[in-house]
Amino acid sequence: MDAAGAVRDLHRVVRDAVAARLSVDSRERESIAQFLETFDVLDRPFDEHASPTHVTASAIITGDAGVVLHRHKRLGIWLQPGGHIDPGELPWDAARRESLEETGLPVTPAGREPSTLLHVDVHPGPRGHTHLDVRYHFTAPAVEPAPPDGESPDVAWFSWAQAIAVSEPGLEGVLRAVQPGRPALRRAVVDDAAACARVYIRSHDYAMAEVPEPHTEAEIAAWIAGQAIPNMDAWVADVDGVVVGQLMLAPGWLHHLYVDPAWIGRGLGDQFMTLARQRQPSELQLWAFQTNAKARRFYERHGFVAVELTDGQRNEEHWPDVRYVG
Repeated sequence: MDAAGAVRDLHRVVRDAVAARLSVDSRERESIAQFLETFDVLDRPFDEHASPTHVTASAIITGDAGVVLHRHKRLGIWLQPGGHIDPGELPWDAARRESLEETGLPVTPAGREPSTLLHVDVHPGPRGHTHLDVRYHFTAPAVEPAPPDGESPDVAWFSWAQAIAVSEPGLEGVLRAVQPGRPALRRAVVDDAAACARVYIRSHDYAMAEVPEPHTEAEIAAWIAGQAIPNMDAWVADVDGVVVGQLMLAPGWLHHLYVDPAWIGRGLGDQFMTLARQRQPSELQLWAFQTNAKARRFYERHGFVAVELTDGQRNEEHWPDVRYVG
């Protein structure tokens, strides 16, 4: 294959991988759409000098010690290693090179194919650039990072809970998605309120983006801490200190059942519904928004029947809803 053919092949491989991604949250869903729209009109998408908008490559490094992050020298925030792609370099090779340059760790691909795409994020870069960031998964042994001179000296292993807590929104979703472990259902405590609010906001933005949210995340956390947890039968799904779902019951009512979008499709909603039936064996009612088709299918699969449709004027969002009984 000639050089031009190799470039075309790489374009196809990367584009197809991005198009095939199942997003882990609303941020990645929007990034995928923006990536595909922009990538298709770039003549040299991997060349940082060809256009202010270009593809970059990052590495999500995990291992027995947790997650590796480094503090960006200019931005002052904790990020995954990554950067620009050198001429003739494959994106996944660039991610591996950047890992070595920024952490000093001996990383290896987490899967059989180093080209397997783990995540996509589109975000502003320096000098007015826009980075179409493709991310790949690597593992490293539990040894201390040793960044070379000239790189940020602040490189460290974080526990999964710590890494998710300090990560910015473009990184949070993928860390939640690849965190190992199984959720344990336990009673919620007031200290879970902020984490519950975070799951609610992420779930709302992913499944109900069209529905107005009248409260800030801080206001939701305050309500959960002051009202919901003290007065309801409240439960959370916990993965080593990371809340990934919540269930809140009152006599005869299912009020909150939210699963983080990174955990959708793994059976957690079914686990919560089993718990709800155990806690309240008699009939339950709930409200759902009419446009939330996935939630409605879920509840109907669990035996709930729609008994009332409203125009939404009685709820805070003023959005058409539906009452279920089951």
